[in-house]
Amino acid sequence: MSVGLWVEEFAAPQMSAMRSVDRKGGLYLRYFPTGLDEHMAKYLNSAAAESVTDATAAIARIGQVLRVRPMPILYATLLRSESISSSWVEGLRETPRNIMVAQLGDHDPGLTGYQFERLGTARAILGNLKSVRTGIRSLRQEWTHGGIDDLHRIITPDVASGYRKIDVQIGGTSKVSADYVAPPAELVPSLMANLLDYANRSSDSPVTKAAIIHAQFETIHPYEDGNGRTGRVLVHGYLARAGLVDEGVMPLSVVLRRAPEQYVKHLMAFRHGDLAARSAAVSEFVGYFAQALTDSVVETEKVIAQAEAVEQDWADRTRRFRADSKIHEAVRVLVEQPVVTARFLAATLNTTAVTARTTIDNLLSVGVLEESGGRFKRSQVYQASALLNMMDQLVPGLQPTALPKPIWQSHRATPDTISSESSAVRPRQDSNLRPTD
Repeated sequence: MSVGLWVEEFAAPQMSAMRSVDRKGGLYLRYFPTGLDEHMAKYLNSAAAESVTDATAAIARIGQVLRVRPMPILYATLLRSESISSSWVEGLRETPRNIMVAQLGDHDPGLTGYQFERLGTARAILGNLKSVRTGIRSLRQEWTHGGIDDLHRIITPDVASGYRKIDVQIGGTSKVSADYVAPPAELVPSLMANLLDYANRSSDSPVTKAAIIHAQFETIHPYEDGNGRTGRVLVHGYLARAGLVDEGVMPLSVVLRRAPEQYVKHLMAFRHGDLAARSAAVSEFVGYFAQALTDSVVETEKVIAQAEAVEQDWADRTRRFRADSKIHEAVRVLVEQPVVTARFLAATLNTTAVTARTTIDNLLSVGVLEESGGRFKRSQVYQASALLNMMDQLVPGLQPTALPKPIWQSHRATPDTISSESSAVRPRQDSNLRPTD
């Protein structure tokens, strides 16, 4: 197929623009991507091919770990952290707790007041969370224009449906000052058809395909907004489709977010201008992306260890309650919704307000829940700090949520939900009990 070219074009002056460079107009470069060959692996040099091999082995190993021992805490945390980090890459920044409060607000209409306002960014990030979950499921099937569009609509419901009908750019206030000007809108349908054909037909390795799909999607920039977040969902969807990771997602965006300038640099390098440069451009991006996937496996292993620790800690804290206690159901709810109210628990557990309140009190007493502080201090909102701490550690610049007190400092449990062996919650006396990190 013909090779992509940087083409010099002219932007007319915009006399109403704020910046002088935009008022003057001038020349800029627009990129016209080449279509993908059925087999892109032929362009990889030996170093890139080796990186692909290493990444494939690492992902397959962690994928097997997740299959053998699926952990709800792990899956939910990885899913949320990847969605939050992917949004951070695009400049949408909010704390995990506020995002979980916004999610709670979707199910508890009783959350009213000034402290629950100004959560628009959190709600936008929730759209990305939903798209990752949906994408992992829906992208296992053959990829279609409509399927990709459905994912994009979840991420950016306020953006016009379908591929863009206008020019788009990255950075700057005009095409003249932009960092990148995407191909004309009229080329988007054919370029996307080629990308989908590659995703559905090529026999390249899954890691190579995931990297190429992502780079080409970002180069086409088929939507007015939300291209970065959608493009990273495609990576997780393809790895799930290929069977490498089917019980969770890896924190790829956590890795990319550490050095966003390198991520942008390698995406730009992929946009080669002549045939002689194609092998180097493809090799550079695929090698970089394969390494990012390998690094995300290392992050996954850290989160697995944290999830196992939380799972065991919660089991230790709640083992004194009867097997039929609502406590155990509530703990399962916290995995998906680590910030709750008594109203929310009553509705979710299909129980009375009194029982929900007792359940909250008992979870407070053993340190699984804590009262939310800050802007939610007097709102009767409660948080599972151990889960928020896990997410906070994957977000840069945040002071992680403090972990709950050790088990022996728990107190105040309501006796009706406690096993007959223990009529009140009291410090455990066994010699093996140690503080929980």
